[in-house]
Amino acid sequence: MTDALEKMKDSIEKLAENKKYATLRDIMSTMNAADLAALLEAIDEVQLPLLFRLLPKELAADTFVEMSPEEQELLIRSFSDSELKEVVDELYVDDAVDLVEEI
Repeated sequence: MTDALEKMKDSIEKLAENKKYATLRDIMSTMNAADLAALLEAIDEVQLPLLFRLLPKELAADTFVEMSPEEQELLIRSFSDSELKEVVDELYVDDAVDLVEEI
């Protein structure tokens, strides 16, 4: 993880601890999916589902694709059926196929 992402991780964790969810959503919404995936994978597993739920649907789907299979599985286990459907609906067909194969 780069120094910039490490600093961003620290900021995100502090905002999450202080329940500044609107600010978190605004910050994370400006990030690209690859950097966001790297950031979320470095975050505590307890905070991961909450932070992921703050993302807009399209960015959440793009970020999900960039995450490791282990992190994807962790998120899938935390999703309700409707949340999982929303993420899968936003995936490109080939990414959805890859996800199903992983499961």
